[in-house]
Amino acid sequence: MKKLYALIATLLLTIAATAQTLNVKVGNVTYQFPASQCGDMTYNNGSTLTIMGKTFTLSDVTAMNIDKTSVTDNLVSIAYEGQSAKVTVAGNVAKYVEPTINGAYVEIDQSNTDAVDGSEITYQLSGNSTDGQFALTGSYKCTVSLAGVDLTCTTGSAISINNKKRIQLSVKKETVNTLTDGSDGSQTACIYSKGQIQLQGNGTLNVNGKTKHAIKSGDYITIKNLTLNVLSSVSDGISCNGYFQMKSGTVTISGVGDDGIQCDIDGNTYIATDDHEDEDSGNIYIDGGTLSITTTAKGTKCLKADSIAYVNNGTLTLNASGGVDTSDSSDPSYVTAISAGKFVQNGGTINATIKGTAGRGIKAYDIETNGGELTITNSAAPTTISSDTKGAKGLKALNIALNAGTISITMSGNASKAIRCGEGTQTTSGGGGGGGGWPWGGGGGGMGGRTTWTNVKGSYTQGTSDGNGPTLTIKQTGSASNGSSAKAIKAICAVTIYGGETDVYTKSSGGEGLESKTSIDIKGGKHYFKCYDDCINSVGKIYFNGGITVCYSNGNDAVDSNAGTSGAITIGNGVIFAYTTKGSPEEGLDCDNNSYIQITGTGIGISAGAAQGGGGGSSSNTISNAKQGYAFVTSSIKYTAGNYYTLLDPSNNNLVTYSFEAACSSTLALFTATGMVKGSTYTVKSTQTAPTDATTEWHGLYLGSTAIGTTKVTSFTAK
Repeated sequence: MKKLYALIATLLLTIAATAQTLNVKVGNVTYQFPASQCGDMTYNNGSTLTIMGKTFTLSDVTAMNIDKTSVTDNLVSIAYEGQSAKVTVAGNVAKYVEPTINGAYVEIDQSNTDAVDGSEITYQLSGNSTDGQFALTGSYKCTVSLAGVDLTCTTGSAISINNKKRIQLSVKKETVNTLTDGSDGSQTACIYSKGQIQLQGNGTLNVNGKTKHAIKSGDYITIKNLTLNVLSSVSDGISCNGYFQMKSGTVTISGVGDDGIQCDIDGNTYIATDDHEDEDSGNIYIDGGTLSITTTAKGTKCLKADSIAYVNNGTLTLNASGGVDTSDSSDPSYVTAISAGKFVQNGGTINATIKGTAGRGIKAYDIETNGGELTITNSAAPTTISSDTKGAKGLKALNIALNAGTISITMSGNASKAIRCGEGTQTTSGGGGGGGGWPWGGGGGGMGGRTTWTNVKGSYTQGTSDGNGPTLTIKQTGSASNGSSAKAIKAICAVTIYGGETDVYTKSSGGEGLESKTSIDIKGGKHYFKCYDDCINSVGKIYFNGGITVCYSNGNDAVDSNAGTSGAITIGNGVIFAYTTKGSPEEGLDCDNNSYIQITGTGIGISAGAAQGGGGGSSSNTISNAKQGYAFVTSSIKYTAGNYYTLLDPSNNNLVTYSFEAACSSTLALFTATGMVKGSTYTVKSTQTAPTDATTEWHGLYLGSTAIGTTKVTSFTAK
């Protein structure tokens, strides 16, 4: 004992004299005490030595030496070496850190409850082990730094943090780190923390979840800067409670057995805060970076939020494939790119590709777009569940508000809907029939059975009240399947379009462009529909109160209202150019009776098509209380593609010029335009020269031109 005391005394004198570092080794743990920090060291009863508050039992000390090693305050280094590990502890945190090592399994008990010398403790992991672990318990936040570690745990989580405080998982620059947990274990994830996880750094982290999730937090998860690759997981790639936020970096998730990223509400209370402090919302925030997720299992979601999924910036590439999960027969689960209580896009770029059976692009209670780019490509085939045909959806929600942004939806699956909005109770009465709308249009077109909807909920809007709005492009190439049609936009609820630009294409029977089971009100913007079936169809009334709308159907009516009452189609201050090239009995404007058309403003209405329910038989060609002049021309007009037709007033002034994409034979044409008055004669002339001075040009419509045409086509006296 006297020799040991003399040795310690010599070491202490040496360290004081040379201002170096005292290393105290206990097994595979080395504590490093800089001379400048040691202060008084207490040797007690020949059995213990206390340095900087850390007490050693001398019988446990395997070595002590002095060297010139520099010490980084607050740092604990863990170096994995195959089946073993070595731990080095900075002296200023030694009294708060109690390591236990068993082979390459390292467990740390951290006892501080506040910052140490103004900072938190950092645990730096490096080296390799095929059978090791890093586990931490404590009650104060800390940093886990990954500095080139390849760690596989065969019995549990590779990193397990039983600490409810914030854990910063920092990936060092220019390092590649790989973490893998054991198969068939009881652990929740390869990386697990009871508390918050902040993933950051400028290196690369690869994660494999062999039992359940790849990464799991009992609180929130944030990601910044690093490159994160979730290479595999039995369940979710990333799972958290509280909220998930991606600020920057590159995240790639694939090989997962369930959702890519799932965020749950930890409790029953929704709390969202501006800075996310103490937030328990179940929200997902994508604020930047590049996020790529691929899911392939039944019913899985790339992004799943219990509450709101926000995309504010960044680039998202989402690929969802797989079958339908019917484990709950009353509530089948379909593969989906983004599933949330509410989806909000304010910016960024989203590219979603859906191939899973009857899959969805975005499904939520509410969908709102305020900016950014959203592209959905959905080729999912339909399926049959309990005798019902279930087709794919691009967007599906109770309430949809497309306020701004660039939105492109391409659908090719049979029975699919690019947009599906609202809900209600459907009742069908009367006989069957065809043409005009039934069964595709939801009304009889004057020819039989009629469908009514009650208990309607939801709303669909495009644009904002100032006339601005999104650019919406829909291409629907799917066909009907088992009586379920492939449509572009289907809304059970009312549709209101304030602005923006719309370009819709469909190609098959039943493929309507815009359908509402309640009503449609176009107040502004520019809209083009090229559809095999009805371009615009509603069980209720259709209003053209503003904007410019062009409807071209090559297989049915261009515009079809089944309201069956005055005002079924109303032309206010908007512009509507509606034509069909199908021939009899399809019409440009079909509302069962021409007298149901109302002209309440000074807009423009040009239609071309056959005379069936809306213009033939008992249909009246008189509109009551029209605000401006109009005429129904029932003589045959042969319109030729490539020609330009101008409606001229008695003074030879251009009221509107229009052209057709394909030859159109019309036996019922409506003409009404700004400035038309009852009793005056108006002429339509054609030319093969397109107007060059139009102030507005939109898919065959030319407004504000002075062109007058050369060849007379028809003339009429306005009513």
